[in-house]
Amino acid sequence: MLYNAFNGQLNTDGTVMDYIKFGSGPRNLIMIPGLGDGLKTVKGLALPMAFMYREFAKDFTVWTFSRKQPLETDATTRTMAADLARAMESLGIGSACILGVSQGGMIAQWLALDFPDLVGKLLLVVTSAEPNDVLRTSIAEWISCIQQGAHVA
Repeated sequence: MLYNAFNGQLNTDGTVMDYIKFGSGPRNLIMIPGLGDGLKTVKGLALPMAFMYREFAKDFTVWTFSRKQPLETDATTRTMAADLARAMESLGIGSACILGVSQGGMIAQWLALDFPDLVGKLLLVVTSAEPNDVLRTSIAEWISCIQQGAHVA
């Protein structure tokens, strides 16, 4: 299997969580995507992601998890971190290097706070600790674009 790329799906309590895995390194790296994951999940992207991040594949076993579907309307980045912790436990992933991008960085911060034994190292990219006015305005504009059909995933 090229890059050991694998597309997977966890089924729990009436929800599904898509994930991908690639690489064969001895350490785990979990990449948590941003808000765009709600528009297009990682389903079926194992091989393209493995190719794009092939430099990581020899040092790490790389995992990327989408948010569970359906996602509760009252879900928070904290509850998403708990979902990720359950997924890690289900797949036997112990401590990992965590890379969180955008909203994924917010989830990563909660994972580090609530489940410190799962986080070996934490890398935050283009993120914040909590939504500020600029972020709220931007997200409202993105939602408007999606509702008008002006966004393509």
